[in-house]
Amino acid sequence: MLKDSSFRNLWTAQTVSLFGTQASVVIIPLLALDTLDASAFEMGLLGSAESLAVLLLGLWVGMTADRYPRRSVMVTANVLRLLLIGLIPVAYALDMLSIPVLFVAVFLVGALTLLYDSALSSHVVMTFDRRQLPKINSYMEGSTAVSEVAGPGLGGILVQALGAPLALLADLCSYVASTVLLLRSGGGGKKGTAGASRADAGQAGTGQGDTRQGDPGQEDSVEAEKEDAGEAGAEQESVKGALSGFTWAFSHPVLRPVIVSAAHFNFFTAMFFAVYTFYVVKELGFSPLLVGLASAAGGLGGVLSATAASSFMSKVRTRLLYVLSLVVPTVGAFLVPGSELLDSSLPQFLSVAAGMFLWSFAIVVNLVMSETIKQMVTPAHMIGQVTSAMRFTTLGFEPVGAIVGGTVSQFLSPTAALVIAGCGLATSIAWVAFNRHLGTYDVNEEETPVGAT
Repeated sequence: MLKDSSFRNLWTAQTVSLFGTQASVVIIPLLALDTLDASAFEMGLLGSAESLAVLLLGLWVGMTADRYPRRSVMVTANVLRLLLIGLIPVAYALDMLSIPVLFVAVFLVGALTLLYDSALSSHVVMTFDRRQLPKINSYMEGSTAVSEVAGPGLGGILVQALGAPLALLADLCSYVASTVLLLRSGGGGKKGTAGASRADAGQAGTGQGDTRQGDPGQEDSVEAEKEDAGEAGAEQESVKGALSGFTWAFSHPVLRPVIVSAAHFNFFTAMFFAVYTFYVVKELGFSPLLVGLASAAGGLGGVLSATAASSFMSKVRTRLLYVLSLVVPTVGAFLVPGSELLDSSLPQFLSVAAGMFLWSFAIVVNLVMSETIKQMVTPAHMIGQVTSAMRFTTLGFEPVGAIVGGTVSQFLSPTAALVIAGCGLATSIAWVAFNRHLGTYDVNEEETPVGAT
């Protein structure tokens, strides 16, 4: 795949962007804790911001990603994320930084990240052969895993050396580099044509593309009526387009259990990670460096998993592998609160790091499988809409999970919140373990999109 310059540029741009993003995964929570002295409940609210953006804007974002040229959408999303992240150190310097400011910034970055990811997923399907998708997705998830090794460790080191506000410069630099790489990559004929044809169709349908001239005095009222009708038609079309991906995804017998199990899992994942940073810093006494190193251990598990994910998919039946990809992170989750049973800091760190390693190893396999299944069964022109519909559903429960995690931590204890979240993760297996459609499906045998039934 790396011999293909189009893929190489795309993959490199994605990898560079992820490095800065993963650094911010550590930097922003530490900024809230150290600079703003955030409470457990406020950390839960902050943890809900990104997924709340998906819940409120997800369906519209997918339609937007499918409507315009994909590379242009990704470049625009990068530039806007750069500006939003850049506002955080500026607000700090002006003594205007607060939890609400951080919340709004993370919320908007979350919406733009969904826009970028939806366009990326659609771009991959429209540019490359479907038979290459498992390998392509392994490369992409490998980038995520590598960034999870270097990013959080780098973030912890930068916070230790520079302080959290200045440490965000790493994220800014990554968006600049990623944008330059995307601009240097090929635009891709299919996506440009598709975007243009849809835009043209939209103009024809609303009357906005009509350039015929007439007497303004005689036609003002007629044009006003046309404009009102066009705006109403465009609004109806927007609603219909936003809902079509959602309807299609939930009518597909294989995609539906994948989406529901992911939504269940992500609710308790959000509950877990809303408390995680507060727990390891306040309860276990981890320094920013140790927080970064524990996250880096998770990234290492992801790296190893990404190199083997396509091999796992070719050798293990889809349903069995999917179930295992939910069981293993549950085990990893229990190792974090289980570290309290150990009597010194080194074993506690090793327990947490091992938990993050197992979590990321399994989740990378899960993500490669989910992305490949979606791309294999979904028509190319609907990838963006279906991606956003899936994100809307699977991440839409995260704001509630994060708030529940912060609330349980505040009124019971951080340890209780982590244990309850671990139990919840275990129950997500039920949606896929006995599903007959997923049981008979093999991603390696699916070469063309199949219709929903």
